[in-house]
Amino acid sequence: MAKAILPGSYDPATAGHIDIILRAKELYGDVTVGILFNPDKEYLFTPEQKKGILERSLSGTGIPVIIWDGMLFELCNREGYTHIVKGVRRGDMEYEEEMARFNSARCDAVTVMLPAKEEYEFVSSTLVREYLAEGKDISSLCPAAEIIKEYYDKNTKM
Repeated sequence: MAKAILPGSYDPATAGHIDIILRAKELYGDVTVGILFNPDKEYLFTPEQKKGILERSLSGTGIPVIIWDGMLFELCNREGYTHIVKGVRRGDMEYEEEMARFNSARCDAVTVMLPAKEEYEFVSSTLVREYLAEGKDISSLCPAAEIIKEYYDKNTKM
């Protein structure tokens, strides 16, 4: 039976992320969203805030959200994930293929890349953060816009 993980930094989760997560649920049924860390990146939102944003965005779907601070292949081996699902936009493929090769050498999970729908091709967490910094409305970019704005205001006033 398939068991899929959707790893990402989700800083913050966008409408494009949620679309990929819901499409993966249709494909695999048993899916988990994993908030992971890249030590080379700085994040705007805390892991707990990201989890809250995702849980609000996925309310009623039954999709669990976890926080993991280790390597993805370690999580796959520990929890028995058979699939790693990644959403990809144009320009993402080279990096994602490199990560897929890295993980496949260390675990049995198969990486599946779901292309972003055209309407989400331009949506990114970076764009959302830029809109927040400029005081622009993010409601068309993120299902949990109100909680994202609340956390943003809290984090930037620290």
